Amino acid sequence: MAWEIADINIGDEVAITVTVLKLLDDERASVSIPSYGFPHSIPAPKKSKPGDELQLIGEVTRVDEENRKVTVKAGGLITVDADTIADWMSVRRKKISLRDEAD
Repeated sequence: MAWEIADINIGDEVAITVTVLKLLDDERASVSIPSYGFPHSIPAPKKSKPGDELQLIGEVTRVDEENRKVTVKAGGLITVDADTIADWMSVRRKKISLRDEAD
């Protein structure tokens, strides 16, 4: 990992590598997410099959530096260990200038 958890901020975009467990009837795939202990499904890309690794991309909604956990909004809120983040992109933030409005 080329970054530290302190580098990740709310609003940043991260990618988590997931593994397809099985294809579901409604064009969705059941996936396994490392360090996330709940079932999860995503829209199945064409030609995907069980065992394929895919990138789940989402927006960071919470960072817990003490426990090294990151919550990502990707078709629902998913809280994972920071080490499971495969890629990270900081979102450009606008600089806000504070003006002295005193007359």
